[in-house]
Amino acid sequence: ALRRRAVAGSTDSKASKSKKKKKGKKSAKKRGQGGVSVSDDNVAGTEAGGITQVITAFEVPLPFDESDGSSADGGVSTVTFLDTPGHAAFKKMRQSGSSATDVIVLVIAADDGVSPQTVEIIDMYKSIRNAQPQSISLVVAVSKVDKPGIDVDESIRNIENQLMTHEIYTENVGGSDDDACLLFPVSGLTGEGLDELVDGLGLQSEMMDLRADDAAHGEGIVIDARIEKGLGVVADAIIRWGSVTKGDFVVSGMHAGRVKFLNDVGNKPIKKARPSQPVRIVGFKSLPKAGDPVVCAASEDEAKELIRLRESELMNAERAEFENEVELQVTGTAAKQGSFTQKAHEHYGYEGEEEGSNNSIWIPVVIKADSHGTLDAVKDALVTIGTESKLDIVIDPVEMSTGVVTMSDVVMAREADAAIFTFGQVGTADKETKAQAITDQVSIRSHDIIYRLLEDAKDYFKNYLPVKLVDKIQGKANVQAVFDVTDSKKNAVSIAGLRVTEGHLYKEKSADDTKLPCYYRVYRQGKLFSGDGVNLSASSLRKGKDDADSVRNGEECGLGIAGFNDLVEGDLIECYSVVETRA
Repeated sequence: ALRRRAVAGSTDSKASKSKKKKKGKKSAKKRGQGGVSVSDDNVAGTEAGGITQVITAFEVPLPFDESDGSSADGGVSTVTFLDTPGHAAFKKMRQSGSSATDVIVLVIAADDGVSPQTVEIIDMYKSIRNAQPQSISLVVAVSKVDKPGIDVDESIRNIENQLMTHEIYTENVGGSDDDACLLFPVSGLTGEGLDELVDGLGLQSEMMDLRADDAAHGEGIVIDARIEKGLGVVADAIIRWGSVTKGDFVVSGMHAGRVKFLNDVGNKPIKKARPSQPVRIVGFKSLPKAGDPVVCAASEDEAKELIRLRESELMNAERAEFENEVELQVTGTAAKQGSFTQKAHEHYGYEGEEEGSNNSIWIPVVIKADSHGTLDAVKDALVTIGTESKLDIVIDPVEMSTGVVTMSDVVMAREADAAIFTFGQVGTADKETKAQAITDQVSIRSHDIIYRLLEDAKDYFKNYLPVKLVDKIQGKANVQAVFDVTDSKKNAVSIAGLRVTEGHLYKEKSADDTKLPCYYRVYRQGKLFSGDGVNLSASSLRKGKDDADSVRNGEECGLGIAGFNDLVEGDLIECYSVVETRA
């Protein structure tokens, strides 16, 4: 199941506590004055493969309680949802999404229960809660309740029991008022339960007393950033405090700019971004990092001063790190992986090899993506392939950036003997770049679905692994009789009468338009009798009086083994070939 978080927005007016009575199942229809339901936009369905691979945001208006005059001032109360990827590769994107979150909606499929990604989100929630009590809360949504064969009550009980093992308690199992979380059964297909979920989030925001001053200078979190043709740097952000307007100076990390365009999640221009609103900011001069704070500065001079102070802090931190531990640097992330390996060796008492030896398998890659968030996710996922391997494999991103594949990317890949992996809407800059990649034999491997990229990467990385020769068993047969005959040179030879019990026997096997030699070994009373490391070939293979290329399971044949005549009834004959394989 996808893991989604939601920011419960308390903006210009209070969310209604009232819950209207509903009869039976109800699809999430349009609500209130022009409001839109949670199910009106199929966010994941618009992405490649129908799975969530980027952080997306959408707003859902809350219903007003007309009796308390909530809408008298024309204010709008909404819940802003951040939909984050659930694939293991996007862990960092989920973490950056959580920094912009007031309420985490933990979506658990009724038919799957708690998954490893669920546990990851729970651990992240508990770490945030422990560090900043009352800053975040949790709501559980049990999805796929409309799936045929699902017993909703039983599924919820199972999920609640699984959650309890991770110290997460719902109201149904007697959690305390401070710790108990709300649980809602929902269906993304029919819309069942989504109205109740949105109402519950509005109530949760009131209980947390979420407030923001929209008259203050804007502050927020960068959700993702990318470079779009004709616009330049586009940063998706959530405003957490104050407001942002067109013309404001903005700073995020070491990156600054002035807001040229300010759009909502529907890409419609807006004059002012209010607290808890997801917006797209155009105007940064360089690409900010996903998860970094973004703040408004009163002037360009103040923005430059903020960057100068952050540069100074960064230099001081780097200097302190350098003084504490000076070591040779390796390109890309090889140094980081080497540090992990060294610590693991020290922990488990591995003394290592003699100094100067290096048996690591180094695999260079160039990574391109359409946004900063996915770039980091792809890098981490590719590096993890190496760290999780049984072999000492180092996946080294020698170059990584957003945007199209350029001539410099091809040159870097050629010099490093690397492939270029692209993810998302990434193309090639021009025909010359594509032609140069073909000329230089640089492989450009493009994907828009993460698990297909990882599968392709694993297949490609196999080309770097050492080759091993292994025996592949083709078939087995029992010796039923032995016949002594004379060959064409008047030499006495033994012919074994066999019945094939497994697979096939071959003189040589055809594979991919090539002839693959096959060999034989003889076992007697369960032990190898024909000699270890001796490849014996068939001098003859016949079915009846006719020569045969192969004999299959259940058939009888006559077999002569070149240079081996010591066969007796009851021996086991094994046919095998020697093939190359990667470690």
